[in-house]
Amino acid sequence: MRNMKGLKIQMTGIFSFFRIPYNSLLMDTFIFPPKTTVLGMLGAAVGWDEDEFLKNLKKILYGIIIKYPGELFQETARIYKSKDAPIITKKIYPITKKMIYKPVYEVFIASEDLDIVEKIYLGLQDPKYVISLGDSENLFFPKDRKFVEIMDTMESSSDKFRCILPKEIYDTYYLNYSKIDDNIIPPKEAKMPIDFTGNGNKRRFIGINVVFYSGIEINMRNKINNNVWDFNGSKVYLF
Repeated sequence: MRNMKGLKIQMTGIFSFFRIPYNSLLMDTFIFPPKTTVLGMLGAAVGWDEDEFLKNLKKILYGIIIKYPGELFQETARIYKSKDAPIITKKIYPITKKMIYKPVYEVFIASEDLDIVEKIYLGLQDPKYVISLGDSENLFFPKDRKFVEIMDTMESSSDKFRCILPKEIYDTYYLNYSKIDDNIIPPKEAKMPIDFTGNGNKRRFIGINVVFYSGIEINMRNKINNNVWDFNGSKVYLF
C-alpha cells in the first residue's frame, strides 16, 4: 500500500472567480477551483516560476470537496472592441462575468515528493506572493490559523464520496445520493483543466470530465479502489 505526504486546506474568501476557459463572451466560472487553479495558488504561496509550476503540476495530486457552494451572482461591463478607433466609431459590447460569494472548499493535495508538500505547507503560512481565489481581485482569506493540516495519506477505497469524481467513475458506479445539508447542488458535469500542452500563445489546457455537487454524499454500487486516498478519515478521489 502506497503512502504519500498530504495537505488538507480549508479554502475560503469573500469572492471567487474560476474562469471556464472554453467560454468567450460570457466570463463564466466553475463552482469550484480546478486543479490548475489550486496549483497556481499554491505556486504563488511558494514562489514558483512558470516552469516550476508546470513541472509540479504533474507531481501533485488533487481532490476537492465543495463544503458550501456560496451564492452565484453576475455583473455586466461595457467593453470597447477597438481601443485605437476614434471615439465616435468605437464599438461597445457588454460582457457578463459570473462570480461566487463566500464559498467554502476543502482542498486535498498529495505527492510522493515530501519536500514539495512541506514547502507548500510552510508557504501557505507565510506566502511569498498574494494568494487569490481565481483572479487578482479576489483574495484568499483563511478562516483561522488551522486552515491547513499536513499529514500522511495512504491508498484506500470507498463506496461513499463527497468529493468531485471523474464522470466515467460516476456513470459506472453511481447508485444514489443522501442529503448531508441544505446547500444542495445536484450532480452536474464540467470539463476541468488538469494540465497544459504547448507553449506561449499555443498553450492549451488538457481537460477531464468530472461530476461536481454539494450538500450530498454520493453512494456507489461498488467500492472504488483506484486513486482513492485517506486523509485522516476523509476518503478523497485524487486527480
